[in-house]
Amino acid sequence: MMWLNDVLLMLHFLGLAMGLAGGFGNLVMSRLIAQAKPSDAMVLARFPSAIVRVSDIGLVLLWVTGVILIFSRFDGLGNMPLAFWIKIVAVVALTGLVGFMHTLMAKAKRGDAGARARLPKVGPFAMLSALLAIVFAVLAFH
Repeated sequence: MMWLNDVLLMLHFLGLAMGLAGGFGNLVMSRLIAQAKPSDAMVLARFPSAIVRVSDIGLVLLWVTGVILIFSRFDGLGNMPLAFWIKIVAVVALTGLVGFMHTLMAKAKRGDAGARARLPKVGPFAMLSALLAIVFAVLAFH
């Protein structure tokens, strides 16, 4: 059964990579779009929604594999250290921020300029939550 935990951990790391790809990808792309000629910006603007899908799949993969690993490798929540619980707070915050960003993206797509303006302000908090989750995961599981 150890091989299953290894596969789950590999999928968990894949989810992490996919999730971070969206955050870092959109950070870089938003700067490129802001500096691009209007004709180029229209083409580049197709990237964020595509990479967000990759990031969303990564977040779901993290949740699913993480929950399974807690029970298959660590025998449940009762055996988890404090650093794990801090990590979970960061992951819940990240998940909430991602949901809020999706709401803002939907409003922006419908023409809400206020929602479009708030999106770049929320992204850094999502990245901070993701980075805190990584730091406390390392502390919890080293």
